[in-house]
Amino acid sequence: MIRRLTPMLIAALLPASAMANKFCVVDAETAINSTTEGKAAQSRLESLQASKQQELETMGKQLEQEFKDYESRASILSDSARQQMEQQLMQKQGQLQQMAMAAEQEMQGTYMQLLGDLENKLMTVAADVGKQKGCTVLLQKQATIYVSNDVSDLTNDVISAYNARH
Repeated sequence: MIRRLTPMLIAALLPASAMANKFCVVDAETAINSTTEGKAAQSRLESLQASKQQELETMGKQLEQEFKDYESRASILSDSARQQMEQQLMQKQGQLQQMAMAAEQEMQGTYMQLLGDLENKLMTVAADVGKQKGCTVLLQKQATIYVSNDVSDLTNDVISAYNARH
């Protein structure tokens, strides 16, 4: 009995202003991926990734062929020629690994540049939409554990407002 009364007692003791709060959420990830600018950024990232992937695959195949050529000729090479080719192949393999790491860093940097700026602009738009809709609290949907039907999801409104502004 006491457990049933506790929520009612808490609600009765809260000031009226606390009961009038309007809670709203925005799914920032969906909003970012759904805006025109977000789609363009995603397309640019995919294009960059495909380009880097193609470049690395081409170099990898080339290096693989050089290894096969070396293996087929290793038995007829002198010790010094074999050592020299092994060093060259190891050096090329190291360069390929460095290029792969540099490509990954470039992808991360581009991602942070494109989507970081977009996220900042999106949060500004979300705050403005929240104010227009009379929200007293605006949360990112990903940060919530439970969202009741009383909470307004402003994601579509934020996407529309963002596309209209940018």
